Amino acid sequence: MPNVGIVISNYNGWQDTVQCLESLDKQTYRDFEIILLDDASTNDSVEQLRPHLPANTVFLPQQANIGFAAANNVGIRRALADGCNWVLLLNNDTVAAPDFLETLLLETPEGTVSCPKMLFLDPPDEIWFAGGELDRATGRVKHLGGHEKDGPAFAEKKQVSFITFCCVLLPRDVIERVGFLDETLFMYCEDVDYCIRLADAGVPLWFLPDAKIWHKAGGSAGGMLSVYYITRNTLYLTCKGKSHLYSRAKTVGPLVTGAARYALTKLLGRKKGRSYGAFRGALDFWRGKMGRMA
Repeated sequence: MPNVGIVISNYNGWQDTVQCLESLDKQTYRDFEIILLDDASTNDSVEQLRPHLPANTVFLPQQANIGFAAANNVGIRRALADGCNWVLLLNNDTVAAPDFLETLLLETPEGTVSCPKMLFLDPPDEIWFAGGELDRATGRVKHLGGHEKDGPAFAEKKQVSFITFCCVLLPRDVIERVGFLDETLFMYCEDVDYCIRLADAGVPLWFLPDAKIWHKAGGSAGGMLSVYYITRNTLYLTCKGKSHLYSRAKTVGPLVTGAARYALTKLLGRKKGRSYGAFRGALDFWRGKMGRMA
C-alpha cells in the first residue's frame, strides 16, 4: 500500500499536467501513488495524457464535469481506500522540486496539515504563496509574500490560518475527523471552508518553506467565472449556519453593487466580464443556486 496519495485534477490542461507528472516522477521519495482525475475535459486531454502516465498512476477520467471539490473528493476517497496515510492535493499547473515530497513529509508535525513554499513558474524566484491569513468574518484570505522576491523573509517555518489547496498535505486521521471538501461550492473557496473546519477541529496549519513547488497560476479558470464563484461562494461561507434573514441582509450590498456595475458595462456596450460575474454570483446565492454555474 502506498504511503501517500497525490490527487491531481485535470480540466483541458493536459500540457500543464504532463509537466507536473514529469516533476513527480523525479521525486526522491518514492512511496506514493498518483491519482489523476480528468474532470470531463472538452478537449483531447484524456488521449493526450495516457502516454505520459507514470507507472504508479491511477487514472480516473470522469464522464461529467463535477467540479474541483467533487473531483478531488473522488481522488481522496480512492487514496484512503488504497490505504494511504497521507493525501496530497496538488494543482495540475505546478512543478515540484525533486525533494519536495520527502521534505514535506519529514517536516510536517504530527496531526497537522501543511503546505510548501509556492513560487511562480515565471519568474521562478518570485513568491506566489508563503502561507496565508484568513478572516473568518468576511471569508477573505491574504497570500503572504505575494509577488515578492524569495529570500530569508520567507525561509521560516510557521503556523498560519490559511493554506491554499493548490498544494496541501492532509493526514488520513485529519480527513477522517474533518471530512471531505464541500461539493456545494463546485470550485473556488473550498480551501477557505476547509481551513475554517480545520481550525474548528483544532488542527494546526503549517507553512514549510524548505519544500518548494512552482505554480503557473491562473490555469484553471479566470475572469468572469472566477469572480462568479468567488462572489457566490464567499457569501455562502460567511452566511453558513446563520439565519435566512442574515443571509438576505448580507447579500443586498454585493447584489446592488454588482447590478450597478453590470448595468454600466451594458450601457458602455462591453461584453460580459467580471462585473457580470459579481452580479450573477450574488444573484444566484440570493436565489439559492449553488453547484455549477448554469
